[in-house]
Amino acid sequence: MTKETTLRRRSDIGERTIARMKAGRNGIVEATYRMDVVEFRVFFTMLTMISPDDVTFCEYELRVADIIRLFSLSRDGRSYESIKDAAERLVNKTMVIYHTKEDGNRYRTVIPFLTSASSQVGNTKSESIRVTFHPELKPYLLQLRSEYLEFDVRNLSGVHSQFSIRLYMMLRHQMNLKKTSIRYTVERLRDVFEIGEKEYPLYGNFKQKVLLRACNDLNASTNIRINQMIEERSNRKVAAVIFHMSSQALPLLQTDSQSKKIANERAESTLSANNEQQSTPLASALATEYVVDQLHSSIANYVGRETVKNWLQKSPVDQVRNAIHYTLKQLKQGSVIKNVGGYIQKMINTHLPAVPDNKNPTVDTTIQIAKLKADEQQATEAKLKALTETKHKIAFQLLKDHPEWHEPVQQHMQSGLFGRFYDKTLSLFDNVRSPVMYGPFFQSIERLSPLVFNDIEKDEE
Repeated sequence: MTKETTLRRRSDIGERTIARMKAGRNGIVEATYRMDVVEFRVFFTMLTMISPDDVTFCEYELRVADIIRLFSLSRDGRSYESIKDAAERLVNKTMVIYHTKEDGNRYRTVIPFLTSASSQVGNTKSESIRVTFHPELKPYLLQLRSEYLEFDVRNLSGVHSQFSIRLYMMLRHQMNLKKTSIRYTVERLRDVFEIGEKEYPLYGNFKQKVLLRACNDLNASTNIRINQMIEERSNRKVAAVIFHMSSQALPLLQTDSQSKKIANERAESTLSANNEQQSTPLASALATEYVVDQLHSSIANYVGRETVKNWLQKSPVDQVRNAIHYTLKQLKQGSVIKNVGGYIQKMINTHLPAVPDNKNPTVDTTIQIAKLKADEQQATEAKLKALTETKHKIAFQLLKDHPEWHEPVQQHMQSGLFGRFYDKTLSLFDNVRSPVMYGPFFQSIERLSPLVFNDIEKDEE
């Protein structure tokens, strides 16, 4: 049994990166609550400091450097305030669990996450904060023997949406149970995410803003891949969704020489000069779903939404739109068409005159919206690329100008999460040229010169 202590620091437990919590419908994983991303990082860092043998909570000291290292963040002067504010907000955050008690009745139980968050007063150099779990969380975090979620928090280092984090936790638990698909009602998802009726009231908005973004986020940044999200309808209304998922390898989870190549390729593709020619997964999904919704709305009485989606996967949008327009025109003129869906399919494969632009401007508008979103994303990525290249030039020149920095920079880059990607057969300068090593390289330079990037980052704000 772990020796009880009143204060625990990460240095007391080593580099543990595993979080554990009670799962299932009566656990934290599917309880009702909301945290922003910074609050989740504070919470997950605390979880990594719990030992499986602990029988009680203690006070946990969190350092900014610990959270930055765990989630591969870039350091700036606002990190401490951001983490302190998040910890203080967690004191007022609660989760809601519905469960049956010993009397056989169903109860709604509200449980706070933290009892306290303490920061030093008047110490401008302090970069730590002390936090304490609420005692009511003991059954959900301590002495877990069954039905619990265990995952490496570093898998969420690239996720920047609270809903993506929640979906990851839910699906990761199901995958740990050897499941490759799981069904959730829309009502259940709204409840877990704590999304009320007034927020994203239409399913289409909920799908675009929450579900699709979370799926794309997980596919791009975590070790879970959503292969398919299938909608179940009841009276033409989406009542449930089924997630089909599988594991995917990330540089974080690779240990062989191939991982280095994969990591470099992913980093280089992110910084590629051809970014403007690539559409993001989210933009592509938005464009597809917008157009499907618009086209399907005009023929919903004849075919299902999935049929329209299948048409668009096989044929250009203009062909599908023209076929639908032509078929509806025939029906309006009194033609008898027994199988409207089959007729549209036939017309898709038939050369038809183009529909005038003013006949269906809504479809064109939605495509334009999706393209604008893609352009905005590409502009953001181009801006980030330019900032990264500027930081690298500054850091590289400083490294050349300060030979005494070589050893501490090398030591920092060889330690921590990305240390496995440091190629000891190459020189220090060759390693810092690798995009996958930019993060630890910049961090090491900032440690030696804390204000080195302040001016260029302020220019970007």
